[in-house]
Amino acid sequence: MNKHLYRLVFNHALMLWQVAAEITPRPGGAGTGQDGDRTAALRPMAFALWVMLGWVGVSGLAAAQVVADPNAPGNQRPTVLETANGTPQINIQTPSAAGVSRNTYQRFDVDQQGVILNNSRGNTQSQLGGWVQGNPWLAGGTARVILNEVNGANPSQLRGYVEVAGDRAQVVIANPAGIDCDGCGFINANRITLTTGTPMFNGGALEGYRVQGGAIHIFGAGMDASRVDYTDLIARSVQLNAGLWAQQLQVTTGANTVSADLSRVQAQAAEGNAPQYALDVAQLGGMYANKILLMGTEHGVGVRNAGNLGAQTGELVVTVDGRLENTGKLQARDDTRIAATGGVRNEGLVSAGRELNLRTGQDVDNSGGQLNGTRLDVEAASLANRDGRIEQAGVQALAVQSARLQNRDKGSIGALAQQDGTAPTTPGEGAGP
Repeated sequence: MNKHLYRLVFNHALMLWQVAAEITPRPGGAGTGQDGDRTAALRPMAFALWVMLGWVGVSGLAAAQVVADPNAPGNQRPTVLETANGTPQINIQTPSAAGVSRNTYQRFDVDQQGVILNNSRGNTQSQLGGWVQGNPWLAGGTARVILNEVNGANPSQLRGYVEVAGDRAQVVIANPAGIDCDGCGFINANRITLTTGTPMFNGGALEGYRVQGGAIHIFGAGMDASRVDYTDLIARSVQLNAGLWAQQLQVTTGANTVSADLSRVQAQAAEGNAPQYALDVAQLGGMYANKILLMGTEHGVGVRNAGNLGAQTGELVVTVDGRLENTGKLQARDDTRIAATGGVRNEGLVSAGRELNLRTGQDVDNSGGQLNGTRLDVEAASLANRDGRIEQAGVQALAVQSARLQNRDKGSIGALAQQDGTAPTTPGEGAGP
């Protein structure tokens, strides 16, 4: 078997040559070397030239779910193949001097078999597809950022794993029409960015994303980014009805211009109707990460949580230009910091292993809810605590500042939580990806 050659199979129905890996079986299960098909072998660099000139077509199951944009410039059109076991393999395009490989699609969907982004100059082994031949587009070096930019009218359906074969890299999936994740995950990526924004460039460098609309939905089997250092969700709104597992997670919602490293977020004029919630976490939803940062910038658009958001080792930070409604759990082993311009309604649990810091210029309604931490620092225009608990486990001074305070119907403020078993609780980890 020659692992350095591609195999061309003549499609009698379409009357053209189509590319498959040399090790891919022929239709009907026949292996290489058997009679019946007209075939030709092509070396990688010649193959790349033929594809670019349109002399051959790329076939296989991959073409049904990942479709390169034929109207994109040639240096932005990836080559879609499949491995010996039928896993879609994408030979990403040549990266810029800044290390950004820009790949433009009409459609970028991932089924349960997964997709391989080939970021290897030489032959390499992948987890999803086994042996992967070297990518001829990478003769000058591999990519540090693999941008997958979708121009189609439909949301991307991510129902399997995306693996980077070869050198580890950041993977960006950008689709202004939206992104749906049901059992999606990522392998051999150092950073994952899912966004409904349009990528912005400065020369060959990815400068940021311009978000005007679009939603990210996570449901069903959830999202596994547990093997990725950093996970970014950037959209006008995010809906979560399943578990999301990550190491460091940052969610940025609203109509914004966001820098590529997320250090700068600038709100801009929104188009169309505003979503009901910037972030909506249903009862079955959950975020489980070492550190969680949630930011909603669209004025008057709040956050609703009925699930479990748990920062396992670091802090949980929620900043929203609207109202925070919590009937679930917001927990951090370190600090929990909440800032909501539209007030806070808590019927669930907001907890911190260290300091719970809550700031709003409006009301805090903790009726039936729990606010607890080793230290509490709460500041609000008004505070209602009917049958709720606002409790501090540490010996530091309790700080509750409010112009109007109502503490009725067995409401408790300031009691040492450890005396009755309500000390700050450890964030849950979910059932696992």
